[in-house]
Amino acid sequence: MAQLKIINCIATPTAVLVYFSDSLDAVPAITTANYIVRRAHPGPSQQTLTVTKKPVYDPAAKTVTLQLQGQPPLKVGDLISLQCTGLKAGFDDPDTFFVRTNGEESQAEANARRTTQAVEDSVAYPVMTENVGTPPSSSYGGGSGYGGGGSGSGSLQLAQVANQTISDVLGWKPKDGDAKGFVGALTQSFTLQDVEGHVESTWTPRSYAVQTDLAGGITGAQASLYMRAQDAMNQSLPLLDGFYALNPDSDPQMVTALKDIVSSQLTQLTGEMGYPGGPRISRVNQYFHLLLGDALPTRQQQQNVPAILSDPDKIKGTLGRLRNELQLQSFSKYVNSVEDEQNITNYRIFSDYLTSLAQSWVNNLKFFGLDTQHAFLGSQLVLISRQLSVVSDTVDEVRFTLDSVFISDAERQTLQLNFSNDPALFIEDLLSWTQTFAKDEGPQLIQNSGKLGVGDGFLPIVEKLHRLVGEARDPLKQGKLPDGFRTIRVKNSLHDLESQLAELKRLAEGVKMVRPPIVFDGQDREDVA
Repeated sequence: MAQLKIINCIATPTAVLVYFSDSLDAVPAITTANYIVRRAHPGPSQQTLTVTKKPVYDPAAKTVTLQLQGQPPLKVGDLISLQCTGLKAGFDDPDTFFVRTNGEESQAEANARRTTQAVEDSVAYPVMTENVGTPPSSSYGGGSGYGGGGSGSGSLQLAQVANQTISDVLGWKPKDGDAKGFVGALTQSFTLQDVEGHVESTWTPRSYAVQTDLAGGITGAQASLYMRAQDAMNQSLPLLDGFYALNPDSDPQMVTALKDIVSSQLTQLTGEMGYPGGPRISRVNQYFHLLLGDALPTRQQQQNVPAILSDPDKIKGTLGRLRNELQLQSFSKYVNSVEDEQNITNYRIFSDYLTSLAQSWVNNLKFFGLDTQHAFLGSQLVLISRQLSVVSDTVDEVRFTLDSVFISDAERQTLQLNFSNDPALFIEDLLSWTQTFAKDEGPQLIQNSGKLGVGDGFLPIVEKLHRLVGEARDPLKQGKLPDGFRTIRVKNSLHDLESQLAELKRLAEGVKMVRPPIVFDGQDREDVA
């Protein structure tokens, strides 16, 4: 026989609102004698509380409201117990439910409740395990090599090796059908040059892996900084190689080590300026701090920070240590020829390149960071592309979690979710809608329509999916859903998908444009029609 369950209970000193897993029979639901409410304290104080009015039953929400009276009156924080009998024919009575008035519970009670739920899940359902290298959900099906041991297992491993190698060489995450992204990654990773009648290719290692399916790239403030950094590096490294010690007592090994450190830090700084999705502020600040010695501001501190110290004779960091070791200060006592003075001049040019680049970085800092409100479309599209991939992968994780509680692919296509303000949907329809949007519909919309597509088409769908997935965690009419759907593991998996959609929504809001401007009398005016 099935058991009726109390799935939630909210109590105040004068009333209790009880949520049931299934609808109740109409007459028993409003019969006062079917509810026993007690103070949950041992001894003489464990008295039964009086239900003063006929219970109020809401069949749509499957709730019952009880009015209470006790002597002495209940106080906020008092623990009470609730027993219910005979509320639904053919169902066993629910277990005794404990709750504190105003819905509060002690830490020990909360821990005990979570522990009980976790133990029930682990006993009722198998431990979630997955073979490495196999598809994450039974909804994907499998060939002869599914699960390992078949003839397809070796092919699968070979494909993984090939994909990983492509990612390492091109700094790009392979994606089926993304020929444009592959060509873009190939172009950025290899430089072709005609040398004496033949073509030579030079590989430029890239330490990142990203999809370029949205045609995102380095634009706006980042493109300006990256070009300046590349120019500074190309002009500065030959100068750095030509530095020599004016002080005859300088340690040659120390000089070589310092020049190598400065070269490495400048190269890494330049590469970070071109990082897809925008440079990481902490890393750029760290390299400027290592090279110049001054701590650069975060975006929040930017308004109250003085200009970057630009005097070559006062610069600290590794560049300052190199200056001191080589004795390249202005008007150094070791200068004896025009060549020696040119050596100092080259150092000043090198330091000016770095300090001016650092100042430009500070001036453009507002355009970077994960929470910036001034993102350029090219950089933001890289982040949106990454997040779309995460959303798609998270949908697979939800399917895998549902599999683990015996909700198979076939059952997901018949498992109905009811929402408060939207028509009912099968859970698989919601998941496939989310994944199709993340893989195909969303990227195509942005590619074809740009910022306007983000504001008018992309963002509203993300908001809709975010709301539906959020409601799917606790949908209406939960009593009709399988017990496995109400487990903590499924709720946590859906919560993860909801969070990833919320992040996608935040990224899209940074570049949306609701409508294009129109030109009227030579000036841009808002379209108010």
